[in-house]
Amino acid sequence: MEDDVFSLGQVFRTLRKHLLMIIILSVAGLMTAAGVTFFVMTPKYNSSALILINQKSGTDAAQQYNQVQTDLQMINTYKDIITQPVILDQAAKDLHKAGQFSGTANDLANVLTISNNENSQVVKVTAEATSPYVARDIANAVTHVFQSKITKIMANAKNVSIISGAKLNRSKVSPRSLINLVVGLLAGLVIGILLAFIRELLDTTVKAPEFITDTLNLPLLGTISDMEIRNMQFGRASAADSPTPSRRRSNGGTNV
Repeated sequence: MEDDVFSLGQVFRTLRKHLLMIIILSVAGLMTAAGVTFFVMTPKYNSSALILINQKSGTDAAQQYNQVQTDLQMINTYKDIITQPVILDQAAKDLHKAGQFSGTANDLANVLTISNNENSQVVKVTAEATSPYVARDIANAVTHVFQSKITKIMANAKNVSIISGAKLNRSKVSPRSLINLVVGLLAGLVIGILLAFIRELLDTTVKAPEFITDTLNLPLLGTISDMEIRNMQFGRASAADSPTPSRRRSNGGTNV
C-alpha cells in the first residue's frame, strides 16, 4: 500500500523532472490571458449619478421620522420605475438627438445599475459603456428624465432631487488586467503540474530493481550498468586489450 502513495520526496522529484514543461505552460497561460485581455476584450467604463429621495417635512420629530420611513419604502418603487420604458424611451430619444447613443430603451436597461445602501435615501444610477463619455451621458440623461417625469407618474412624488451628476471617469472597470494575468498564470501552472503527475503515473518503466524483487516478487537475473559512449568501441578492440605479438625462430626464418 505504501508503494501506491506519493511521498513528499517523490512529489518534488516529479516537479523537478517536469520543471521545464511546467514553466512553459505557465508562460503560455500568462501570454494567452494577456492576449485576450488587451486584444480581444473590449474595455468598459462606468459613471454614476446620485439621486436623493427626501421630502421636506415639518419640525415635528415624529412627523420627520414617519416621512423618512415613507421615503425609504418608496425607494424600491423608484428603482423599478427608473428602468421602465416610460423613463428609458425618453432618455434614449434625448441621447439620439444629442448624437450620444444609438441604442434602444432595452439597450439602456442592460447598461444601467440602480443601487442604494441599506436605510439610505440616496439612489445611485450607474451606466456602463465602451466609452467613458457615453457612460456619463447615459447616467445624466436617465436621472434628468426620471426627475422630470416622476411627478407626472406619481402625484405626490415631489421628493426627488439630483445631488450629484455623473462625472467623466476614464478608469476602466473591465477587463481587470492584473486579475486576468494572475488567473492565466495560475491556470497554466496548475495545468502544468497536473500534466506532470499524469505523465509520471502513466510512465510504466522500471526505475529500481527493488520494484522487481519486492513488488513483483520476481528473481533479478542481472543488471546492466550505465556506459558512456566514449568508452564504447564497436567492431575493434582497444590497444590495451589486444594480445602482444610473439616472435619465434624456425628453420625457414622468423615467423610471427
